[in-house]
Amino acid sequence: MKKLFLMPGFGEDTFCFNELIPLINNHEFIHVDYRPVLDKFTFPFITVKQFATQLIKFYNIQPNDKIIGHSMGGYFSFQIREIQGNTICMIGSFNDPKKVLHMVPQFPRITLFAAFTGLVKKQFLKDYLLKKIKNENYRKIQSYIMDNFDSFSDKQLALIIEMTYENKITSTLPNPLRIHDKADRIVASPDEKFIQINGGHFCLNLFPNETFAAMTDFLNID
Repeated sequence: MKKLFLMPGFGEDTFCFNELIPLINNHEFIHVDYRPVLDKFTFPFITVKQFATQLIKFYNIQPNDKIIGHSMGGYFSFQIREIQGNTICMIGSFNDPKKVLHMVPQFPRITLFAAFTGLVKKQFLKDYLLKKIKNENYRKIQSYIMDNFDSFSDKQLALIIEMTYENKITSTLPNPLRIHDKADRIVASPDEKFIQINGGHFCLNLFPNETFAAMTDFLNID
């Protein structure tokens, strides 16, 4: 029986799919938790291909299973597709890490240092970054995610960030379903064809009905 795997973004947990769950609950779905798989690695020795391979093994993801990935979750989904051909849906996501809009683009590994030393979890940094977000809805969701950083170890966060400094994952497979908002300020719009849904990086939370509607054909599991 085909299963549907839900892969969250960086620092996210099952809550990132809360608004979609009532709409997709007719399908058997499995939440993916990266933490037990990240613990198999030693920082900084990790690649997205190695990580995706371990996710496949740990969750017994079969080639005919489908995957919905938000942000980093879509990145991991894309790599899994390259390994075994799964059908995937990428929401606010990328297969080229250069699409990630780092806080300090000219010194991107400052983010990696901040994670490995625990700086990214400090309240003063959270307050500073949240002040930059003008939209109250975006700020509320981002605040929740940053609070959730505490559920990850410093090493786990650093390992995830390490994978954002790899080269673009290229593919000869057809373009997967991509859902994105041109106004996303965390991941730039794909060069490939995508479905425009408002809501910035969190369209699945703020516009779940529209996001769900864009996945109608994709969610035809049978």
